[in-house]
Amino acid sequence: MGHVQISIQVQNYVDWALAQKKKRGKIRSVSIPDALVDTGTTYLCLPIRHIQELGLQPFPKTVAVTTANGVVQRRLYGGALLTIEDRTDEFTVAELPNDAPALIGVIPLEALDYIVDPTTQRLLGKHGKKRLLYML
Repeated sequence: MGHVQISIQVQNYVDWALAQKKKRGKIRSVSIPDALVDTGTTYLCLPIRHIQELGLQPFPKTVAVTTANGVVQRRLYGGALLTIEDRTDEFTVAELPNDAPALIGVIPLEALDYIVDPTTQRLLGKHGKKRLLYML
C-alpha cells in the first residue's frame, strides 16, 4: 500500500476539559508532522516521549501486543484528543519506543471517518468533507 504520512495534533483531554471549565488554562499538546497511517495497527500509538510530554495517565495493566518482532507487553493510556485536519476525537493511546514513528491505526481512522487512498497515498474523508458517524 505504500506509506501515508500525515500531520497530527494530540492534546491531553483532561487539560482540555478543565480549560473549558476555566479551572486550568494550559493544555498540554504535541504536533507530529510525520505520523504514519498504519491500517495494520489498532490504536493511536505514540512514542513514550510524546506520552510523557502530554502527561497522559496509564491504565492499571499492560496488554500483549503483536509486533513484527513478536509479542511484547505495552502500556495503554487514556485521554488523548487526536486532531487530523479539522476532525477531533478522544482515543486510547498505546505506547511505542521512542525510536518508532507515531502510528494512526484503524480505530482512529474509522472514528474520524477517513479511508486511505493507496493510489495518492493520502487520507480521504470516507463521506467527502463531511464526517459521518454510524449509530445503527
